[in-house]
Amino acid sequence: MNGGVKMAICYITDQIQWDSFIDASTHGLLYHKWDFLKLVEKYTGYELLPLGICKGEHLICVCPLFYKKIAGVKLLFSPPPQTGIPYLGPVLEKKFESMKQDKKESYLNLIGQEIDNKIKKIAPNYFSVVLVPGFLDIRTFQWLNYQVDQKYTYIIDLKPELKDIWDGFSSVCRQNIRKGEELKCRLERCDDTSILTDMLTERYHEQGLNHAVNPAFLNEVINTYPKNLNLNCLYDNEKLIGSTLNQAYNRYLGWMGLPKSQDSKYKNANEFMIWQLMQEAKSLGFEKFEICGANKQSLCSYRSKFNPQLELYFTISKKDLLGKSAETFYFNFVKKNLRSAHRE
Repeated sequence: MNGGVKMAICYITDQIQWDSFIDASTHGLLYHKWDFLKLVEKYTGYELLPLGICKGEHLICVCPLFYKKIAGVKLLFSPPPQTGIPYLGPVLEKKFESMKQDKKESYLNLIGQEIDNKIKKIAPNYFSVVLVPGFLDIRTFQWLNYQVDQKYTYIIDLKPELKDIWDGFSSVCRQNIRKGEELKCRLERCDDTSILTDMLTERYHEQGLNHAVNPAFLNEVINTYPKNLNLNCLYDNEKLIGSTLNQAYNRYLGWMGLPKSQDSKYKNANEFMIWQLMQEAKSLGFEKFEICGANKQSLCSYRSKFNPQLELYFTISKKDLLGKSAETFYFNFVKKNLRSAHRE
């Protein structure tokens, strides 16, 4: 196999080995780091399965999976639900990018087969993984009969000068930022995650949805990674207008937040806040700023005003009849009842 050197899959138990691999990779995100994964395990009740795939003795891929059995249904996720984590899944070694195409495809085929064999041994009723943006060659999983869905996110290139980035915004966007500046608001670091979660919960409830990210989980991950997770609050004097939590690791990513203020006076506050964060990201040396999510038409008209580039990512899933029934129950009963309860 591949020149006589075999691929092997195992569980990684060495935190230093795992984190060193993630740090060296161009696609790893903070969500892939060991302590972050262990906190997800702690607060969700899902068991972390830290898979590593080796070529001989050389580690070439890691893939964190999370397992849980609920009411007889075996679930396998990456990332698990109700964590707010946008992407997870496998991370390839750094030198993969410089390989020739035939070697890349050979690696991906073998890695995909090893992961598929492991999934078959676990035999989940429902499996779902959200790949990081840039992990584009998912043909192996298609050939292995996984369902593959394409998604989009928005990326702003921070390499140009700030003036050039500013000039790329739509005239409406620039006008709205100026209006936000006229309010003389201030954006500052805060350490109370309940500010963010309370705002998100209120906003979600207005839409008949449930926001279930645990404030204690957010507090602990922020305390664990204070240099990489920035919780910001926007104030007008002492009045709280908005809040956002951002991941600053490999790319600057708006993780969660930016709930829209219901006060018409602050309708331009989010554009102002995004521009402030964009400038901060550039000053810190980041080359990419991500405004997560370009899949809902209602949100795209707002976010596209920043002149971002579209970036593709994929979700991969597989479910049997029991898994499909559980999914149907969740979407058609649990969420339906939640919406009805909030309308009453």
